[in-house]
Amino acid sequence: MRTCLASLLVCMTVAVTACSSSGPQPAGTRSIAHGVDLCADTLSPVPAGATNGKLVGTINQGRILIGIEAAGVGTIALAYIDAGGLHVVPMAHDGTLAHPAWAPDGTIVFDSERAGGRHLFRIATDGSGLTKITKEAGSAEQAVSFSPDGSRIAYEHYSCVEERNFGIQVAKADGSSPVALNKPFPLHSPAGESEAAFSPDGKTVAFVRSVDDTHGAVWVVPAVGGEARRLTSDDFGAAYPRWSPDGKLILFGGQRSAGVEDHELWVVQAVGGEPHRLFKRDAATWELEGEWSPDGSQIVFGVFTPGWDHDELWIAAADGTHERTLWVGSKSTGANTPHWGP
Repeated sequence: MRTCLASLLVCMTVAVTACSSSGPQPAGTRSIAHGVDLCADTLSPVPAGATNGKLVGTINQGRILIGIEAAGVGTIALAYIDAGGLHVVPMAHDGTLAHPAWAPDGTIVFDSERAGGRHLFRIATDGSGLTKITKEAGSAEQAVSFSPDGSRIAYEHYSCVEERNFGIQVAKADGSSPVALNKPFPLHSPAGESEAAFSPDGKTVAFVRSVDDTHGAVWVVPAVGGEARRLTSDDFGAAYPRWSPDGKLILFGGQRSAGVEDHELWVVQAVGGEPHRLFKRDAATWELEGEWSPDGSQIVFGVFTPGWDHDELWIAAADGTHERTLWVGSKSTGANTPHWGP
């Protein structure tokens, strides 16, 4: 995480050292998923002996999926937290992975460079049934979101042949029949789209549109395509938009204070309006990658303070009160992109 946070032009994350898609990315120059080249044909080395951090809190609903980070490498494992504790998903360490998300059927989907290039994969919580979803040669996909009924997926699509960000695509859950929601970006452009999120009713997709490496905004677009609508200004450096379960609000990360390295969680109404900051703390504590609980009463998010030798996951009430620590990392281990499912 510390390497990532020192290079904020690429990303901001709750990982130990590996970059996630939690901030605006240089999409037109091969956007980065946890420090891995989207178009690499070789597997990243995965170290042995990484720990899983320390679970110090409990949850009262659902399951929180996280990626386990190894310092200097990236996400090397998947785990989830439920009322019974922390459970690591057994799987082969065939390169790094990123952006784990619950599918409506209870399986897990993530992106990884295993099998050549970076594509989407599905796996059961017991480690069985590993399946490659997207298979298009010469392309890369990352950061998947499922429609509520599980029939469709939305994700970022990048052409390794043209070196062009094609923005957000929607496809059937098996990766077939992909359709771009917006126009592709110019060749080698620093602009791009990332971090798609289906609305609870499946009719709309929220995403981040970046104009360069540091400026991005939250947008929404009909899930069948159409005119996109901006919800925030580019000066937020927006990241990781997530719908509230009732579809009325979108939680996102941002860095708005000019000249100050501060990372905050914000909430904006899905119909538009002025975003408001969720927590009122100084710039010394960074809030990253927030996610709603299934009933919308709580959020889970990453916390990091420059100078710490570890990162943490916290839980708070949806209004920003009653904060508590859920998980504590170590010098060698972190967690990223929590996804709270039923």
